[in-house]
Amino acid sequence: MPGLFFLNGDFVSPNKAVTSIFGPGFLYGQGLFETMRSYNGRIFRSDSHIERLINSAPLIDLNLEFDKNYLKDILISSLKKSGLKSAYLRLTVWQGQSKANCAVFVEERGFFKREDYEKGFKAIISGFRQNEFSPLSGIKSSSYLYMLLAYKEARKKGADEALLLNTKGFIAEASRANIFLVKDNCLVTPLVSCGCLPGITRDTVLDIARKEKIKTFEEEVTPEDLARSEEAFLTNSLIEVMPLVIVEGAAIKKGSPGKITETILKRYRGLTEK
Repeated sequence: MPGLFFLNGDFVSPNKAVTSIFGPGFLYGQGLFETMRSYNGRIFRSDSHIERLINSAPLIDLNLEFDKNYLKDILISSLKKSGLKSAYLRLTVWQGQSKANCAVFVEERGFFKREDYEKGFKAIISGFRQNEFSPLSGIKSSSYLYMLLAYKEARKKGADEALLLNTKGFIAEASRANIFLVKDNCLVTPLVSCGCLPGITRDTVLDIARKEKIKTFEEEVTPEDLARSEEAFLTNSLIEVMPLVIVEGAAIKKGSPGKITETILKRYRGLTEK
């Protein structure tokens, strides 16, 4: 359970965080969320997360009364009040009966360890499909059921993640992450138009790759491309840069993290330490 909860202007204990069940946010999932990590008491790329949330609001007809500065202030205040340096933060906004609601919770989490990155993730190809034509495919909507079910599908099969294809059969993303693969020493990731979320960590990785003089391509990616790749990894704010070593029971290359993946992770960690 979160150690601290901000709800509509007040800090309350989790068991006293109460909201109406009659608003469209609760009844129909008309809401947005962002998940972030803090390092050494500072939230990594909070501005980018907030901007994505604000830009997404008109797509679901969510009339936010909160501006960027307000949302940033409550994130910083929530982290400070929690007393945590390394933490998980979730910002959620959703439509109430008359106006939008806003909540932040902060909690201490056991993030992934060194051995997790040395071992890497296993993934399946999910039976759920991403609709690349839907405006919801590019936002962090509270209507997250099919992503949740895809993830549960993976866990039931002993995997760590589920990869979702789009309606054309191209890889869109994972249930909780963006995907990258390495081909001919170049970095490849699905186009946003393929139905993937324009992830904040995805954007950071693309920037790192450019600075490292690694050629990058955003293009349509098939499951066969992934199977033939030299290495692959998943990205989001919580897992950072996680090697993907097995898909549908078959190893990618040698079934172990690759050098480019390790370089990207090292540079990413360097940014978070700053």
